[in-house]
Amino acid sequence: MRLEELRGKLSEIFEQVKKDVWKVIKRRRAGLSLGLAEMGLFRGGFIGGMYFSGGTMIIMNTTPLRLILENYSDEIVLAYVYHILLHEYIHSLGYLEEAQTRILTIQITREIFKDSKHPARIIAEEGLTTFFPKLPLIYAPVDYQPSDIRIDLVKEFDKGSKTYYI
Repeated sequence: MRLEELRGKLSEIFEQVKKDVWKVIKRRRAGLSLGLAEMGLFRGGFIGGMYFSGGTMIIMNTTPLRLILENYSDEIVLAYVYHILLHEYIHSLGYLEEAQTRILTIQITREIFKDSKHPARIIAEEGLTTFFPKLPLIYAPVDYQPSDIRIDLVKEFDKGSKTYYI
């Protein structure tokens, strides 16, 4: 799969994430956007995605995403994207502590993916290094402020939350 093809699937994956979160923890929010940005890899790891408290945008790092797209099956790519969007969506619901967000990510993933060998479940439970041993994940601190990054907005990302004004 190529990044351009994956872009077309991001809103579908996000709609599934929102349904799954609602099913398991009965929480939701609307009006989020997704930005794709080259944030690079760091010595010792990478940031898969970010959400800034009080904001409305999830940012997904395309640097590791491109490497994953080039080296892994579509099933693993989709599981990775699901995991990143789920984790950041949980942050957007007000869960800002990484430990609590990780626990909820695992809880929701286990509830949705009953097969313990499903890649999304393996990523949630064992971490991204299971599939990507040379790309360890770094969770960004709450106060992390990336500088000089260009954000490419994904159009019609949060399709399920349309706001109408009279």
